[in-house]
Amino acid sequence: MTQIVFFILSLGTIIGALGTILCKNAYYSAMWMISTFVSMAGLFVMLNAPFVAMLQIIVYAGAIAILILFVMMLMDRRVLNNKERFNPQYFWGIILGVGLFSDLAVLAFKFRINITNAGKSLTLHGSNTKMVGDVLFKHYLFPFEIIAIILLIALIGAIVLTKKDEEEAR
Repeated sequence: MTQIVFFILSLGTIIGALGTILCKNAYYSAMWMISTFVSMAGLFVMLNAPFVAMLQIIVYAGAIAILILFVMMLMDRRVLNNKERFNPQYFWGIILGVGLFSDLAVLAFKFRINITNAGKSLTLHGSNTKMVGDVLFKHYLFPFEIIAIILLIALIGAIVLTKKDEEEAR
């Protein structure tokens, strides 16, 4: 049963990623991206990492996807309609992607990576949420607070920039 769920979630992740890349409508592409994030969160749950799965849903599927949709709504569609859809050098991107995939496949077969115990070592010493919290707030409290202040400044800056644009439009 575990393998069936894994294959369903993996297929959902791959289909969502392809939908994100290949969809012509930017809003549909963002929705495909959200489905990719949710499928990846399911894979994290299968690895016994529920904290990382919840972070995946809250941070990526929630905050980042909403931010992308917000930016798309603020962009001027008239300017975007005159732009080319794809970079004419897409061929090199395809070559690089196939090369990286084949390199990872060769490494996986060469080293015979065993994923049967993946994530199980996290649960030996208690929940991984407690372990992440201990490391974050005992060893990395100062950088964590600095990042929070930087994000707050960025949020205030975005509000100020948007407010100026609204006042100029009036």
